[in-house]
Amino acid sequence: MRTDLVASLFVLLASSAAASAIALAAPGTITVHTAGSHPMRYHLALPAGWSAKHEWPVLVAIPDAGRAFEENLRVFVAARGDRPYILVAPEVLTCGGARTRTLDHYSYSQAVWDSLQAGDDFAFDDGGIAAVMADVHRMWHGESTAFLTGWEAGGHTVWAITFRHPDRWRGVAPVTTNYQRRGLDAGSFSSAPERMQLPLQVFREGASSGEDADMMKFTEQQTANALADARTHGFTPAPVRVVPGAAHGPLATPVLAWCDSLRRR
Repeated sequence: MRTDLVASLFVLLASSAAASAIALAAPGTITVHTAGSHPMRYHLALPAGWSAKHEWPVLVAIPDAGRAFEENLRVFVAARGDRPYILVAPEVLTCGGARTRTLDHYSYSQAVWDSLQAGDDFAFDDGGIAAVMADVHRMWHGESTAFLTGWEAGGHTVWAITFRHPDRWRGVAPVTTNYQRRGLDAGSFSSAPERMQLPLQVFREGASSGEDADMMKFTEQQTANALADARTHGFTPAPVRVVPGAAHGPLATPVLAWCDSLRRR
């Protein structure tokens, strides 16, 4: 019993020391971690002025099929400014197709990567994101429910974990997303009462041309399918919000502004 107590105290002190060290880093610094209870890796950017004196809002950002987790997170760091959000980019396996599921997109070791090949990607991401959010709450005093966003092929992740676990999220902002019901079947959609009040706002850029315009027709249909599934299963999404003049991308600035609006309610 005493040994367990000492071990738990050591873990707590080590976690506090790690959080303090990261907080002292230059604003905008992105650090990489492994979840304490799961092999999922994640990138983290604390806001300027972070301290352990209170809880902080959290935004989880999922990239497109390029799986540039850190680069995508840097877009949100730049857009965040002096806002208080803890920004998190978990290295999920589901934000794209099989062709992009290669180790060079990730920071997993070869041994861990090999161990993931026979598993279910959505089960891995379900457990991994839960473990990451537990870390963020415990070590960096993130709020217990987070905001979630993701763009293009990141929609495969965003829609699945929204429909499967609406209770985890304070608000969800899919951006120009793909959706093919990956990771979902009739029994996957949550019946949790939180789904009915969950703020769900789709964003779309408004300056598409050329190849982007052709791609937009494809994503618009997939997004429409996702919204139809949402309504069928008791979610109440808002009408799609078009961002005039915005180019193709994660739309970090309007997404963060929307999160701000929810925090002011």
